[in-house]
Amino acid sequence: MRVSDLAADELPDLHPKWKVWFEHDGRYVFGRGAYLLLVAIRDTKSLTHAARRVGMSYRYAWGIIRRVEKELGVSIVETHRGGAVGGGETRITPAGLHLLQAFAAMEEAFRQTASRIESISAEE
Repeated sequence: MRVSDLAADELPDLHPKWKVWFEHDGRYVFGRGAYLLLVAIRDTKSLTHAARRVGMSYRYAWGIIRRVEKELGVSIVETHRGGAVGGGETRITPAGLHLLQAFAAMEEAFRQTASRIESISAEE
């Protein structure tokens, strides 16, 4: 039996789910993990602290940053080494901020669409 053959009240409670990411030339570039990492970098100004916050090793997090930058051909973070007194700092570049905003907007659009679908299902 196909789902379309069932009456609405015969269907199980369905909820839309999705996974979104950016691609370039058909290759994965930037997804939820990279987004969460950049948000944490923005908040902490430290790749070490950001990686820890999102549950990644420093090496893995740095690999994500390098892969995105290599694929896009732009820097998404800039690092400044610390001196004798204090630690360094990692900041998001304007290109990185644009990625954050675009990804957040895309996820919000999907969330709103899913909400509309759920409200239609609830009406039936």
